[in-house]
Amino acid sequence: YLDLRREDIQQNLIFRSRVAAVVRNYLLEREFVEIETPFLMRSTPEGARDFVVPSRKFTGKFYALPQSPQLYKQLLMVSGFDRYFQITKCFRDEDLRKDRQPEFTQIDLEMSFVDEEDILSLIEGLVVEIFDKSMGLKIGPKFPRLTYAEAMGRYGVDKPDTRFGLEMENVSDIFAESGFKVFQTIVERGGLVKSINVKGGATISRNQIDNLVAFAQEQGANGMAWIKVTEKGLESSIVKFLNENCQKRLKERMHGEPGDLLIFVADKTSLVNKTLGAVRLKLGDDLNLIDHAKFDVLFVTEFPLFERDYETGQIASMHHPFTSPMAE
Repeated sequence: YLDLRREDIQQNLIFRSRVAAVVRNYLLEREFVEIETPFLMRSTPEGARDFVVPSRKFTGKFYALPQSPQLYKQLLMVSGFDRYFQITKCFRDEDLRKDRQPEFTQIDLEMSFVDEEDILSLIEGLVVEIFDKSMGLKIGPKFPRLTYAEAMGRYGVDKPDTRFGLEMENVSDIFAESGFKVFQTIVERGGLVKSINVKGGATISRNQIDNLVAFAQEQGANGMAWIKVTEKGLESSIVKFLNENCQKRLKERMHGEPGDLLIFVADKTSLVNKTLGAVRLKLGDDLNLIDHAKFDVLFVTEFPLFERDYETGQIASMHHPFTSPMAE
């Protein structure tokens, strides 16, 4: 941050101001009312720790800074403001991450008597407007939609970078009958085996492959297997453990052609997705597959509320409970 030039900081502040103006104009044109809500409030626990402010007047009493103005939003909705928004500060006393800080700003809006399509269409139009009027870029007007299951299945993450390929493929069923005991046992225990076909990747050096394996281990995996597709067939230290039917099905499923590199991670579902998703992004950068000047915007829908713990079999919360369940 300290290395930023003054001109860069000025441009960032101007850009932020421009985006805020676009958001306000877009929503006001659609009959939203902009309403400020208080910062000093009674604590309404929402998942993170509250920042607290001592009261000068009432000894031993404290105000809380809102994680988000949830309580006020609900009051406004039931009192008759069916379309309201604010560009508001939120405060969360939690550990820092690259996408989370103690104090941040969010566009907060509420709508009554709407369904999912109303909300998605409104946000779609807002994002298109921001790109157009703040950056002079034309996107959309309609965004692709992926369900959570599709995003995790193909990219291993719920915020996928779709500017390049290297999509993941579930090959658990193939390895369940492969004769390769290591992967077969993982599948029998409810785990997963996924693969990525790195087209033309057979030219990647053994040292680069070893670095990828080490990177996969840094993500928590026990390792990463690989197979090179050649004119003579499949080449790898694990091929001798795979029966002919398994090798044939792998080539067909992964569209393997001579010169391709197939990589595999096997473990519990969450770890496979995390590891192979990270490896995919690393390959995208290392192989210069990502056009960083390009924007690919999409919606991810149908997030699950619960998930089953791989170790205990118990149901645990996965997502926040502030959304309606799907009717199905």
